[in-house]
Amino acid sequence: MTVTDSPRQLGRPRDPRLDEAITAATLELLADGGYAALTMEAVAARAGVGKATLYRRWAGKEALVIDAVSSMSEQPEPDAGTSVRDELVGLLDAVRRKSASSLAGKIFPRLIGESADNPELMRRYREQVLDPRRERFHAALRRGVTEGCVRPDVDLDHATDLMVGPMAYRNLIRNDPPPGPDLAARIVDDVLISLA
Repeated sequence: MTVTDSPRQLGRPRDPRLDEAITAATLELLADGGYAALTMEAVAARAGVGKATLYRRWAGKEALVIDAVSSMSEQPEPDAGTSVRDELVGLLDAVRRKSASSLAGKIFPRLIGESADNPELMRRYREQVLDPRRERFHAALRRGVTEGCVRPDVDLDHATDLMVGPMAYRNLIRNDPPPGPDLAARIVDDVLISLA
C-alpha cells in the first residue's frame, strides 16, 4: 500500500460570516468602551459565538483587536495614470473619512489613550495598521521624486506627517465636525508646494 501526498484538510473550513460578526462585535465594543473594557466573553456574546470560536482564531484579546482594527485600514488603490498629487489626495481623504463620526474615529482615540498602559498593543497597531498606511504615502512621494515633482532630498516621514498631522489634529484634538472632502486637497497642495 502506498501513501499518497493528497492534502488533508483539518476540521471544517472557517465561516467568513463568523469572522465578519466577530470583527464587527470587536469594533463596536472598542468604540463603546475601549480596549480595557473589552473582553473575549463580551465579543463572543455580541457576535453570537462561543469563546472557543474566538480562541481557535486568535491567541487572545490583543491579537483579536489588532486583526479587527486592521480590517478598517484599507487604502484605495490609485487608478493607473493618477498623478502623484491625486494619489496623495486620495490617501489623505481616506484618513478624513475615518473621522470622529465614524467607528474608526471613535476607536483610534481610545487606542491612543491605551498606549500609555499597553505599549505592546500600540507597537503592534503601528506595525500592522499605521506603518502600511504610511508606506503608501511614502511610495507616492517616491514616485513624485522619480517624476520630478518632489525634491530628491525630501524626508518621507516628515512629508507624510505634514499631510496626516493636520487631519489627525482636527479629528483627535479639536474634535471638529468631519471636514469636507476639499480639506485633503488643500493640505496636499500646501505640502507639495514646499516639496517641489
